[in-house]
Amino acid sequence: MPNWIGDLILGISVAIRKKRTEESDLSLIVPEQLCGLTALLCDLPIISYRRKNIAEFFSTIQLVREQSYSKLYILPHSFSSALFGFFTRIPSRRGISAELRGWMLTEWLPAAFASRIRHLTYEYSEVVETPYRDPEEWESVALDKTAEYNGVVVFCPGAAYGPAKRWPYFARLAHLLDNKRVVIVGDDRDRSIGERIAAAVPGRVINRAGDTTLEQVAAILAAAAVVISNDSGLLHLAGFLGTPCVGIYGSTSSAWTRPLGRAVRIATGKCRHAPCYERTCPEKNYNCLSGITAEKVAALMDDLLE
Repeated sequence: MPNWIGDLILGISVAIRKKRTEESDLSLIVPEQLCGLTALLCDLPIISYRRKNIAEFFSTIQLVREQSYSKLYILPHSFSSALFGFFTRIPSRRGISAELRGWMLTEWLPAAFASRIRHLTYEYSEVVETPYRDPEEWESVALDKTAEYNGVVVFCPGAAYGPAKRWPYFARLAHLLDNKRVVIVGDDRDRSIGERIAAAVPGRVINRAGDTTLEQVAAILAAAAVVISNDSGLLHLAGFLGTPCVGIYGSTSSAWTRPLGRAVRIATGKCRHAPCYERTCPEKNYNCLSGITAEKVAALMDDLLE
């Protein structure tokens, strides 16, 4: 399974569908730091992919060998993931031929399957040999909710990818939401952003960025009335849970990484280079984000909640 939260969640959705439609005997090899979240979202068996050092790497390989699997599906494109698969000695290893790793796969798909034109779950469906379904067809997974935050508006202002995915007008949007309660979630890197937003609208915004686990964030997202988020892992988590969400896309494309479910609206700006998939704006103006007004996002939110 992938190392990025958003990609992981899309991968989990495809694995769940394969299990349900084919009754496959399927297990997930998940990066160690994401095992808790994965266990919360699905009931598939999980093997923790531990690789902080070479000893952990080969310990995980040995654990997989002991299971006597017949086939390994490799969703990440990395060389290291294919190398891991090669060392497991699983007879059949299927994945995208990228990063000079084709020789380690027994079944390789051409890089064309990894195009950003179709949704990422199309690529994953091809890798794991299960029929593709449009992201709108996803049926949400129920999760216990944090009652304290029932009905709040959740902001996810962070994005690990870089500033070309971080919308600058969350504070302005908070002002527009009248008396609605707003909760900000994210990791340690988002704490200062959350503090600035909370300071701009004192008394009505709760900043939880940096002081929650992923599992706690999932419970908050499940309780929310709506989630406003940059293109990030938390946006995909909200979609997976069926919470209405507005996704804000700058340098990336919703055609490739739209969140799952029908209760989704997408906000995009006007930029002749978008989607460029760059972490920082080549022209230094971030028109792809600055053209998305708070009023536009508020209108999309209202449309969702009607």
